[in-house]
Amino acid sequence: MTDYIYSLSLAQQTKSFLLSLGFGFIMGIFYDLFRIVRISISKSSKTVLPFDLAYCVFLAFASYLFFLTVNEGDIRAFLLIGEGIGFAVYYFSLGVVIFSASEKIVCGIKSFVSLIIKMFLSPFRWIFNKLQKVLGKFSKKLRKNSKKIKNKSKFHLKLHKHLLYNQSVRLAKNGNSQEKEV
Repeated sequence: MTDYIYSLSLAQQTKSFLLSLGFGFIMGIFYDLFRIVRISISKSSKTVLPFDLAYCVFLAFASYLFFLTVNEGDIRAFLLIGEGIGFAVYYFSLGVVIFSASEKIVCGIKSFVSLIIKMFLSPFRWIFNKLQKVLGKFSKKLRKNSKKIKNKSKFHLKLHKHLLYNQSVRLAKNGNSQEKEV
């Protein structure tokens, strides 16, 4: 079993503090990524809370992993302060520039995504247009034929006098007229 030293040397503390500064700076970059995604989805104030909560959960998990790797899981105040300073340095320097450009970044990402979607959907659109033309011609022909059938259905089925159906109808009419004469 290894002996655990409870006190860190000044060199280890300095190294850990500088790493926490860098980690805080990186967490600031991730915050801007979350913010850009939030802006691209919706500019409503209702989306702020869910995205900020998701960022806090992500930050807590990442900080936990950071403390495990840098300081063997010990939470030290100077490491938390280093993370906060690193985040603040990013947020008030490079974060301001990124946030002011975020609208253009979002427009660029949306145009890129729409271009990719158009490229992906263009073969399907071409096939749909061809099918629409073929089915349009077919439906026009079907409409024309149905109108002909409708118009022809208005006429009697058997027009010839010598057919049995027509003769029986004529005999019935003649029979009724003969009965009336008598």
